[in-house]
Amino acid sequence: MESSMTAQVPSTSSNETIKGQCRCGCITYEFPKASDIDLNDKNLSESYNTIIIPPEKQKFPERGGRSNKWRASHCHCAACRQTAGALVVSWTYIPLKHLTVTRKEKTGMYRASNRASREFCLICGAAVFFHDDDDTNGMDLTLATITTPRLFDYFELVGHIWVEDASDIILDEDGKGGGLATILNDGLPRTKQDSASEAY
Repeated sequence: MESSMTAQVPSTSSNETIKGQCRCGCITYEFPKASDIDLNDKNLSESYNTIIIPPEKQKFPERGGRSNKWRASHCHCAACRQTAGALVVSWTYIPLKHLTVTRKEKTGMYRASNRASREFCLICGAAVFFHDDDDTNGMDLTLATITTPRLFDYFELVGHIWVEDASDIILDEDGKGGGLATILNDGLPRTKQDSASEAY
């Protein structure tokens, strides 16, 4: 049974979109490059100033031709790690008005916390979307499910969140590094919980 959640995607200068899918292709999605969003559009909310990163705030602005990129973060929370079966899960937030999602079969929803649901493919098991109960304007999607080549031409990783949940695996048994310490040495900011919480 095919269902589609389609929002009108604004016309873009390049007519190219970023695409992604679960492993088996049951869930597919697409959305415009951040460089194709007109930040001078008076209909856009102020939140676009935090979810789109301009070149002057990027670590490697030359990637992607010094154009705007979607914001992304590495999450270390226990729920992400356990539902995805990965040590780190990277996410990006996309407003629903720009996102087109097609589900060819029924998908699964799992409540890993009291504030959100995680959507996954019932066929291949891929973790794809994060639906925050308090946000009806957009949702997060896993960077690893994006199939468009040259991923980091379009996304800017800005930090590590929920690091305190992974404190027992950051250091090796002797507390000397190793483990996830090498991943966390990329120079990006680290916070104990969400991005607004105190530094870790």
